[in-house]
Amino acid sequence: MNRILIIGTSGCGKSTLAKRVSERLQIPFFPSDEFYWEPRWKIATQDKVHKLVWNIVYQDTWILDGNFDEIHDLVWRRADCIIWLDYPLLTIFGQILTRNFRWVLTRQKIWSGNTMTLQRAISGIHHMVNSYSQKKKKYPFWLSEIPNIVCHRFRARDETEMWFENITKKEGN
Repeated sequence: MNRILIIGTSGCGKSTLAKRVSERLQIPFFPSDEFYWEPRWKIATQDKVHKLVWNIVYQDTWILDGNFDEIHDLVWRRADCIIWLDYPLLTIFGQILTRNFRWVLTRQKIWSGNTMTLQRAISGIHHMVNSYSQKKKKYPFWLSEIPNIVCHRFRARDETEMWFENITKKEGN
């Protein structure tokens, strides 16, 4: 495993897992939320996002934490391992609710130095709920188009944790 893509609904824990895998395997992690958000919550242009992603996926080693739905043909095919965090809606709902409101209360700087507001927190939860079923429909089909890729689909955090505890740089499974 040298090029790892972690996919799943917003708030499922992609970034958290990506950081841990990066540390364990000593592979550079490129957090994708920074690509999409500029200061003052300005949305980055698709051109800018595509350029940033392009520069990463043609490197020899990387970990990305995002779905890249618009350009999945490029990103997913460049990965040699895809990890799909396909947790139940209620699990993700609890995680994103906790995370977003913790960010609101602590005023912690997040993506591109932005601070979470109540309105943004609610919007993020709304986005997660609305996109959840779409991802469950699209992703199996998209993954079937790239059969030679190693794909781990975890439906519970304990499955993810068991896999994580057993990965090593040498094996990479």
